[in-house]
Amino acid sequence: MKRSIFTTSIFLIFLIFSLKTKAQIPFELNSNGHIIIKAKINNVEGKFILDTGAGLNAIFTKFSNKIKNKKTNNFFVGHRATGEELNVDLYNAKSMEINGKQFRDQQYTIVDLEFGDIDGMISLQPFRNTSVTIDYNTKKIFFDRSTKGQKNIDIQIADYAGKAIDIFAYVDLNDTLKIQTLLDSGAGKNSFWFSSKLMEALALKKADFKAVPVKSDFKKENNYYIGKLSKINTTNKLCKVENLDAAFVDGLIYEGKTSIDWLGNVLTIDIAKKKIFIAD
Repeated sequence: MKRSIFTTSIFLIFLIFSLKTKAQIPFELNSNGHIIIKAKINNVEGKFILDTGAGLNAIFTKFSNKIKNKKTNNFFVGHRATGEELNVDLYNAKSMEINGKQFRDQQYTIVDLEFGDIDGMISLQPFRNTSVTIDYNTKKIFFDRSTKGQKNIDIQIADYAGKAIDIFAYVDLNDTLKIQTLLDSGAGKNSFWFSSKLMEALALKKADFKAVPVKSDFKKENNYYIGKLSKINTTNKLCKVENLDAAFVDGLIYEGKTSIDWLGNVLTIDIAKKKIFIAD
């Protein structure tokens, strides 16, 4: 009897440990600050950027050739941050799996790009009802982790009829101008872009910035005015960066677009609660 109880206890401990281990998803943080995870689409594993600014899931052509793609009659028309129109076909994923967790009813598009050994981008679409914690300290991701008692900032959700989803937050620039910025983990690290329309309101002169014409992967060229900005902080003063390198961009379709790493080291994005919780 004692042996049976002991055996059962060991089994329960092993089961709990296994569940906790499975809930931890290691990620790679490359030199550009991109969060790279492994995921399976239609039972084929690939490497994907976790991209909160992607809007919809996307796979690159090379990876699409490895799987069976079920094209729908649906499509999505959107714009990249620098204004290029994207008119893309949508495909139904037979399955999408991240670390053993299944995300049902997912769609993706196919983009003709090459990005090293990266196979595509996982957007926030799978996480509409699942909070996702990004722990930069341990380089792990967790689903549905407790955020009780944690500090937080409000986010605004841009839901494009269920086909794409982005998140935004209000921030203050130089303590004088309140704007709404797209929160884009796909931007990498320490990325701060703002519309060049804001320079006048901030009393900034283009002549004091380095003008750099930049051509995108889609061949559209925009002028970037690169220089220093004194400060950015969330409107509740919880997060801030001072003396930051910033780019003011002609044709940017958002008031601002920033990476998410400046908000903290342990971030939980909770779309249902319209919050980002900050543990560290």
